[in-house]
Amino acid sequence: MPDNTFAPVIPPGAARSVMPSLYVGLGGYAKAVLPRLDAHFQRHYDRRPDCLPMTIFDFDEAQAEVTIDGQSFSTQPYLRALPKKPLLDFARRMRGNHAPTLTFLQRFRPYVHLAHVRQVEAPGLNLVVQNGNLAWRLVWENHVLPDLTNKLQQLHPAPHAQGQLARQGLVAAPRSAIWVIAGGGSTTGPTGLIPILCELKRLKPPQTNLFAVVFTPAAYRDKTTQQQTKGRAIFRATMTQLLALYDGQEFDQPYGANGHRIVLNEAPFDQLFLVDGSVMGGRTTLTTDELADLVALFLYQVAVGPIGERLLGLIGNLNPDAQQEAPDAH
Repeated sequence: MPDNTFAPVIPPGAARSVMPSLYVGLGGYAKAVLPRLDAHFQRHYDRRPDCLPMTIFDFDEAQAEVTIDGQSFSTQPYLRALPKKPLLDFARRMRGNHAPTLTFLQRFRPYVHLAHVRQVEAPGLNLVVQNGNLAWRLVWENHVLPDLTNKLQQLHPAPHAQGQLARQGLVAAPRSAIWVIAGGGSTTGPTGLIPILCELKRLKPPQTNLFAVVFTPAAYRDKTTQQQTKGRAIFRATMTQLLALYDGQEFDQPYGANGHRIVLNEAPFDQLFLVDGSVMGGRTTLTTDELADLVALFLYQVAVGPIGERLLGLIGNLNPDAQQEAPDAH
């Protein structure tokens, strides 16, 4: 459970700092992390400031929550349950060789193996990668893009918002960060990770760094052997494509029924964090809850304490003074 024992020490009367940060979760693992992070923020600031927006995209509408000292923190305020109906409708029509459907889907054919799309009624996407590949494209314009655009507007508070923060005893840092939290060995996370990163990199405001936190297949403790094997294959394919983009490959693909394309000609992230849940060289492993606690604590510390400025200075390439000091840091 979140424990603010590790909260930064604030001198009496001093203003508390906050680094404006957007947290975008994809799939089930984000549902474990973000309620814990929200709990840290609410316990530290009394209420989570508007410049720390959260959103979770998932094709499984199930909520998640954690309870700390009798208080519940739920994903309900920021979970964006993506509809599976468009995917199921298209899968059914494809199976029936519905001519207008087949014509419409031609725009996605170079990027989606349509023959592998299946009609699965169970919650989520069930490790059917091409279902996820198509499902994201069908809901992007109406459900994903508007929410991302709205949340990005909260990263750099306007003057009146700065005044509200000041009245709360808060000072917002001049730089900001975006964190994408996704599972790498499932379906919603891997199939949504690359387009989300590319869209955010394209839309993000200046002086904003983009980071990805991806849970490797080893972090999934409750999967069968068959699911773990498939999860590892999904993870390898996702990382291969992601690192090719980081190495200079262009991303230019249609995401939307009305012609929206995501086009990016630069690296899709500034730093990638892989989390596998093992410690002491693999001699022991963390449970899902322990791993979520650890990641939430890290994200919390970056947003509220001096570690955030230091992090962006060292790996975000935004703070020359911090970079000059880096060789002397121990």
